Amino acid sequence: MAAPIVFYVPGLYSSTLQKSSGCVPGGEWKMPHSLLRSLVTGNHGHSNLSLPITWTKDDNGVYVQDKDDIHADGCLRAVQSKLLNVLETLHRNGMIELHTIPWDWRRSFDEGEKCVSDKIMTVCQKMASGKRVIIMSHSTGAMLVWPIINKHPELFSAWINAAGCQQLTGNLFLREFSHGWDISYVRCLSKEVYFTFTGLYSYFQLPGEKWGGDGDSDLVDKNGNFVDRNDVDIYAVSTWEKYKLGIYGWKEGNGGCVTPEERQHLSHALAAAKRYREKTFFQGGKQYGTSLLDKDRSEYNNIRIICYGSIALQAHCGYEIDLDTHTMDVRESKCTTSGDGTLYAENWMNVPGDLDVEIVMAQEGSTHVTLVEDEKLHKLMIETFFQSDELAKVSASKLLGL
Repeated sequence: MAAPIVFYVPGLYSSTLQKSSGCVPGGEWKMPHSLLRSLVTGNHGHSNLSLPITWTKDDNGVYVQDKDDIHADGCLRAVQSKLLNVLETLHRNGMIELHTIPWDWRRSFDEGEKCVSDKIMTVCQKMASGKRVIIMSHSTGAMLVWPIINKHPELFSAWINAAGCQQLTGNLFLREFSHGWDISYVRCLSKEVYFTFTGLYSYFQLPGEKWGGDGDSDLVDKNGNFVDRNDVDIYAVSTWEKYKLGIYGWKEGNGGCVTPEERQHLSHALAAAKRYREKTFFQGGKQYGTSLLDKDRSEYNNIRIICYGSIALQAHCGYEIDLDTHTMDVRESKCTTSGDGTLYAENWMNVPGDLDVEIVMAQEGSTHVTLVEDEKLHKLMIETFFQSDELAKVSASKLLGL
């Protein structure tokens, strides 16, 4: 029996980045090594990763962010070494055919999705007719694999969706755009660097897009009451200027002035992010149900979809906003709800199109980041990879010591 073909798409920050002219794999982003180098050279928060803030029209008249000489070159082992060891060990021993798909998480998700889809299609076009593959994604990886699953359900037998964030939205990254990402006194990524990352604008809620239950919102007033999100369009540059978000807070708040070029970059980045959400998760103004499916719902029935995650921790739910004073406090969450420490439960427990899913709870103590290292998940992977081949399951378990 031919070995099953398995694709793995890691989440945000979980692909290493290297200069095209560099000789050190992952030389620009490879935690903790690149972080130490960033620290000792001025604690500048990986300023080397800043993207150009200039944009050029493509052949279709759409503005695309100009490129630098950095690309994704592998999966970051620091946060997923056990998972990668499972996959690579099975591959080395001929039990699976593994294809990892690192992607440049700085750039637009349109580009990330194309990277993922092109790699999968290249492999699948060489397969025997009728053969199906297995795809596994973590976190934001789900946002990139959904389009190819939606367009070509006939190619897939299973999707292991670990802590996948996709259909629902969140404004958590407003904090990073305003303050950067620090761990204690160490600056992982500066606010100036975040400003250039187009992909990270893609998590925000679209006007009219449902968030949680009826009347719920990811913004609350000082009394903890939900604020109507239709009054605050995060995809409009004017909102960032009005509420002093991101660069309008840290630059103008320190006596500086946002330049026309910076404002234009923010406008293009928000537009690119909005296009991706609209075409992928909010088609025709419809967010839920089979309207999001490219094919008849019955064509997805042969895909086993497993959503793996946790509800044991509190996760960000909303920031406080004052519509009268035009202020938004993004330093800390005003309200939280059950989830995995990053995603609230409803986000990872669903996939678009109202497709049937199996929900599997992560090991006790696991978080959004660490759950990919769960032995429970690794056993689930073996069971999914080999399905009815009991001998292969036993052999794989013995090989991996599970």
